[in-house]
Amino acid sequence: MDTENKKQRRDILFIGLALFATYFGAGNLIFPPILGLQSGQNWVPGIIGLALSGIFLPVIAMVVIGMCGSVTAITKHVSKNSYNIIIGAIMFVVLFVANPRTAATAIELGIQGTFPNAPYIPLVVVYFILVFLVAKNEGASLDRIGKFLTPAMVVILAILIVYAFTSPIAEPVSTELKNPFINAFLGGYNTGDVLVSFLLASVFLGTIESKGYKGKERNKVTMIAAAIAFIGLLFVYGGLLYMGACGSGLFPSNIGRAELLVGLTKMVGGRLAMGALGIACVLACLTTAVGQATAAADYFVTLSNGRFNYTVTVAVICLISMMMALIGVDKIVAFSDPIYATVYPIVLVLLLLGVFSRIIPNDGGYKGAVLVTLVYSICSTAVSIGVRISPIESFVNSMPFAEQGLGWILPCVIGFIIGTLIYSATKKKSLCDEALQHE
Repeated sequence: MDTENKKQRRDILFIGLALFATYFGAGNLIFPPILGLQSGQNWVPGIIGLALSGIFLPVIAMVVIGMCGSVTAITKHVSKNSYNIIIGAIMFVVLFVANPRTAATAIELGIQGTFPNAPYIPLVVVYFILVFLVAKNEGASLDRIGKFLTPAMVVILAILIVYAFTSPIAEPVSTELKNPFINAFLGGYNTGDVLVSFLLASVFLGTIESKGYKGKERNKVTMIAAAIAFIGLLFVYGGLLYMGACGSGLFPSNIGRAELLVGLTKMVGGRLAMGALGIACVLACLTTAVGQATAAADYFVTLSNGRFNYTVTVAVICLISMMMALIGVDKIVAFSDPIYATVYPIVLVLLLLGVFSRIIPNDGGYKGAVLVTLVYSICSTAVSIGVRISPIESFVNSMPFAEQGLGWILPCVIGFIIGTLIYSATKKKSLCDEALQHE
């Protein structure tokens, strides 16, 4: 029995660290410091907001998907094609946001942080040539190297964070930000990790099952592993946010995200720390980009039933991502904000439906909740990017919690109720028609 318990504890630790590594990406390093800079002396509410949206939601998503069995088990209630639509939306994010962001972060933070005069455009081109050369062979060799890169970068960051807490570069100051919690909560969407949960849930849950854990035991292992990942991410993201808060009186509020992290790292650990972090960052970003390009190419080849050539698909993906990366990390983030603002409420609604799946009376609740939430999300995003149509603005702003970015909650509830009632009435009518036909 002791041997079995030791094996289970070892497995859970390994799986928890693997989940942490799955969510922890070099491209996400740029978000916590800027949220801390904006929060200033109110950095604690900032950490709580980031922890909820950027850490808790992704890990709880994995737990919910595990409890339901799979992503398909949740999405099939909406429509038979909804799973492919969601994965397709995620692949769109990979092409136009996630992969370009790895390149921009690698160059602006990893290379230009140490060599400020390094040319950006040629480096972007070289970066994606390397991604293509490795990804066209499924990226196996770089994947093996990548297993050592994340731990190395985490160790470097851990040293910086501990030093930043014990010897802060300055005291956080008051900023003009009115609600640091909401700002950080919405900013946490940009990590994109809830989408990662939907994309990689089958792989992660399959790994747990391959170790012999089924049913309730699998759910238990998933929950404990998720807790381990949460603690690890909270340490890293929380520490980086605090570093940013300590720089609130030293750096301008409009500083670039990568530029801020470079400045903080140099102030905390000097050029040696910047050099070490830069090397780890470049290699880790490259590993992530290869993995994403490979996954996206596999998806499109499978979707085309093999009509697309894998190598050509990888080349097209790298070309599109390269063109996006040329605009720089801050513009990529600005471009991604509306995408995440539209997609995230839908994903969160699906998770809520998954939690309460056993008591939902029929599929109409799923359909109504998702459809009405989608309509509200599109309208809300349109208003946020400057579309000024009075009925749409009134609709968006009249919802409770709209200012907090949670205006989708009431439309979701209304859509759920209406969808449930319509579905129930339609089903009863169908049964009555069948009975009349038999008579």
